[in-house]
Parts: sequence; structure tokens; C-alpha cells
Amino acid sequence: MARLLSRLARRGWRRGLLEGSRNWLIVGISATALQLLRRLLTEPRVEATLELRRGDAVEIRTVDPPAR
Repeated sequence: MARLLSRLARRGWRRGLLEGSRNWLIVGISATALQLLRRLLTEPRVEATLELRRGDAVEIRTVDPPAR
């Protein structure tokens, strides 16, 4: 669903502004509004919880995926 909204928003803005299509512009505006509403109304996903005590530390690193 998110991919569809993203594609519609991008295509709507492009065809609406660059090609002058009023209908595509409405599609772009609507899809963008739905994306924003979806972001505002969904709760962020909690990946992990950890209780820290005094003196404890947390280090967050990213790890590159293995090469194929």
C-alpha cells in the first residue's frame, strides 16, 4: 500500500505540474495527503526495550549486510 501511494504521489506531481494535467495533480495531492495522514496516525514500531542502571551505556552501530 505504501509503495502504491508513493508511486501515485510521484506520478501525480510529475504529470500534474510538468504536463499540466489537473486530474493527475489532484491524484498527487491526494496521495501525498494520505501518506502524511498514515505517518501521523501510525505508532512507531518498538524494536527493543532496555532498562539501564547508573553507569550503564548503550552503543548503537550499523552493520553492513554481507556481500553476495
